Amino acid sequence: MGRPDLALRRLQTQALLDLGRVRQASERRVEALLRQADLQDVTPAQANALLALVNARQPLTAARLAQQLALSEVTVGRFVRSLVDAGWIERSRDPCDSRAWLLRPTAKARAALPRYIQVSNQLLDEVFAGFDRDAIVHITETLAVLRRNLDPD
Repeated sequence: MGRPDLALRRLQTQALLDLGRVRQASERRVEALLRQADLQDVTPAQANALLALVNARQPLTAARLAQQLALSEVTVGRFVRSLVDAGWIERSRDPCDSRAWLLRPTAKARAALPRYIQVSNQLLDEVFAGFDRDAIVHITETLAVLRRNLDPD
């Protein structure tokens, strides 16, 4: 095996660092947008959980929600407790598995959905300003390859 191309290694390192920075910056921006939309009692991660529940159009178990969000069940459990306490989601026993809880958004969450969509759309407009459709398709495809390389399952 030959010597690694150091310039390429620097580019690869920079790309990974930039991906982390993009994630951090997007979370900070989402927090600001949530405050502006009077949704400050929900963190960006909790907002993702809420949107996943609304998007599912059916109750989900915490395990299924964790799988959809690519998070641990422990982390999702903390989100669920906070969101239940704040009145954003409700839990009920799963009739097929008495050990499991089904999660669904409350009327409060459904009423706030237009504000969440507005926050999401504003973030997307800001993040992808200046990119045409082809560039966004390329970014999406490239990120999918990176995800598969890191987690083939």
